[in-house]
Amino acid sequence: MSRQHKHPLLWLKAEEATLVLRAVGVVPLLRESIGILMQRTPPSLDHILPECYQRVQQLQGVYNLQEPHFWTLCTDVYVGTVKMLVAPDADARWILSQTHNIFTQAGVRQLYVQIDVAAM
Repeated sequence: MSRQHKHPLLWLKAEEATLVLRAVGVVPLLRESIGILMQRTPPSLDHILPECYQRVQQLQGVYNLQEPHFWTLCTDVYVGTVKMLVAPDADARWILSQTHNIFTQAGVRQLYVQIDVAAM
């Protein structure tokens, strides 16, 4: 007689325990996957982004930052978009360069910036 037939309840409990352990291990993966699919702001950037917004808004010639959106492209690859309103005499290339530097330091690998020039 096989071991499985001697103690069927023990085997059933062992199988259930294995399933529970596998499910527990899958939950973090599911959370991350759902976050990526929903294009939510990555939790690891939650505390960093407000500081980045403030630094960008303090750049010379920047009036304001609008419609920021940051998400995870895949694990640990962050992407973002921002729109900003700048002064007519602002140096847009310098502002763009500084903005990229600020968000790169925060871990954002790809950043798309739309610069709108304010009317005179």
